[in-house]
Amino acid sequence: MLGKTTRIGIAAVAHAMLLAGAILFGQQGAAADWQVVDQPDLKEQLAKAPTLEPERLAAPARGVTSWTFQLIPNPDGKTYDALQWYFKTYSGPTWLYACDLATREVKKQRFPDRRQIHMHGGLLAPDGKYYIVTPDWNVGMNLFVYDPATNLLEDRGIFVPNLVGETRRMVLGPDGLIYGTGNYRDPRKAGAYCYDWKAGKLVRDYGPIGPDHAPHGAWGYFIGVDDQYIYVASGKIPWYLVAVNIKTGEETLLAETKAGGNISVSPMNGGAQATVRNEPEAKQEYFWLYHGKMIPKTDNNPPWTPFQTPSDKAPPRPEVYRGQVDPVDGKAYLWWRSAEERDKAPKPAPADAKPQDLGWKRIELPDVETYPLAIHRLFPLPDGRLFGTAQAYIGRFLLDPKTGDGIPLGSGGPSIYALAAHGQRLYWSGYPGGPVDEFDPAREWTLLKGGPPGEEPPDIKSPESNPRRVVDSLFGKTRVKKMFSATVGADGCVYFGGAGIRDYSGGSFAWFDPESAEFDGLWRPFSGYRVYWVTPALDGRFIVASTKTATDELNGDVRPESAKLFVWDTDEKKIVRDVVPVPKASKAGPLVEVAPGRLLGTTEDPEVENGGLLYGVDVRTGDVLFTKKLPDRLRFTWGHGTTQWDFGKGPDGNVYTYLGNVLVRIHPGDAKVEVLGRPGRVGRFCFAGSDLYLAGDEPVRRLAGIAAK
Repeated sequence: MLGKTTRIGIAAVAHAMLLAGAILFGQQGAAADWQVVDQPDLKEQLAKAPTLEPERLAAPARGVTSWTFQLIPNPDGKTYDALQWYFKTYSGPTWLYACDLATREVKKQRFPDRRQIHMHGGLLAPDGKYYIVTPDWNVGMNLFVYDPATNLLEDRGIFVPNLVGETRRMVLGPDGLIYGTGNYRDPRKAGAYCYDWKAGKLVRDYGPIGPDHAPHGAWGYFIGVDDQYIYVASGKIPWYLVAVNIKTGEETLLAETKAGGNISVSPMNGGAQATVRNEPEAKQEYFWLYHGKMIPKTDNNPPWTPFQTPSDKAPPRPEVYRGQVDPVDGKAYLWWRSAEERDKAPKPAPADAKPQDLGWKRIELPDVETYPLAIHRLFPLPDGRLFGTAQAYIGRFLLDPKTGDGIPLGSGGPSIYALAAHGQRLYWSGYPGGPVDEFDPAREWTLLKGGPPGEEPPDIKSPESNPRRVVDSLFGKTRVKKMFSATVGADGCVYFGGAGIRDYSGGSFAWFDPESAEFDGLWRPFSGYRVYWVTPALDGRFIVASTKTATDELNGDVRPESAKLFVWDTDEKKIVRDVVPVPKASKAGPLVEVAPGRLLGTTEDPEVENGGLLYGVDVRTGDVLFTKKLPDRLRFTWGHGTTQWDFGKGPDGNVYTYLGNVLVRIHPGDAKVEVLGRPGRVGRFCFAGSDLYLAGDEPVRRLAGIAAK
């Protein structure tokens, strides 16, 4: 029933919107002709655009990210410190709560801005201290040292200039020294270094190592070490495995994959193990890394004598429950119990048992700061409310347009980019790996809403979870890392468009059927084209995927000359045509259907710096019906997301978007651009009735009645 109801609803909405467009075509020129008006004074109109004053409504997105956590052994050899980190954004503000589980003392310490803690390199050294590396992206790799004897973090400054990287792993060598990796931006290579924790100084900076990954990015992902060599695997297009002689710095390239292959290195206390897959469909091969060579692995006995690290000698770790570390009404708690108490607790726990009866102890994390968050996306729900997301993985909310009130929901799930309504439910995907979640706005949000131990929220895949994970990842079908756009087809499937990141430069196209829970997708037709926008046409019979050119691994890493539109037929389940809307344009840009089978799109003018273009396409034939030059452009920077722009149809049948920082509406019948004004921060938007709701700022903003004017 859901599928049938959904298809009727989609068809009705689409028909109503297309009828509005058809009426506009009828008023301003026949759709078959698509007579386009010239506007020689548009540049002047944009320059004189008035300032708009949107009404500022609720600011319901507030929160803090809490997922980074470590346990560090105390000097007593029995207990631990718990390091609970909080941050607003990856660049700060960041706070460390150092919780001594022996004394229950909590010390709060500010971490410097512009340093990412969530993917830091960390290592427990023989002195019992925890060494942390993360870059100041403007200067180089920064070293911090946490001392469990004092529960304090020491900033030792930049110790490897110019070395940065999202991955910064470290390993302890047989010589007792610390070895680490990262990457350089110019050249695009991995890096390696050696640090003496006893002397507190850098022993050697090996500088950029291995082949250059240009034109792709470089990440020094993995590191291993034996008594003679450092092993660094860098990726992801392609992957290189390099052995570096510790004494001389001489490099040996041990392995190189094709695009889509993979190399990982696991340090093993005296040497390392490498896993190599030469290309996406190839089998994995396993090797020991020892004395500068790759030795095929035939058993589990390494060709060296392992040694024990401080982590190997650490006492049994306590069991930790972090279901209440996110502050609620200003209160946040960390629960733990010793391994001994865990083993003594009855299993299963009695239904009436309190956490303390089972050995749990609680420590309060005082004054955890939460922050107002800039709203990234707004999406209209079938019940008339708006669903909103803030940055990254936190700050989901509902907004009631009737009252202007915001309802905070919670956090968790992927970083949401692509949303589509299907029946009474909302489906989304995003980063990492293109998972798909289903959300029922009529039910309470349960994700990450835990109580004390024993009152955990339902598993995200459980029917009781809201939202519920319906697809773990679309990566296996499409190689996607980030889904950017979603829509619904006439077949009742939710369609997604996205792109790879780091290990794949091309695009991804996928679909999910809510009735059957089946999903599929493809990537090969999009190997040279990243998909950033999908939109339906002819009541969802066709799904049009708009792309940006990319280095094509199936064509020798050659980038296509022009971006394309790909037309997917939901009846035939295949791509039936592709269209180059603007020759030599690297982006085809966003587009929407404005009359049956007619799509209006915009992109950057490849012939004019900072210029823009409008174009019209017939989805049934692939004909480009017109292009119109614009004095400015919609600034859709697709590299990192889609939060600072939009392109969508209003209830009046007109298309709303931005030229520069000016809100405009385009009359589809003659492609006339009407200047509306400057709304302040630009961002995604959606309509509720004739009112336009704007994201991009901390409060939701409203331009009342703009579609009725």
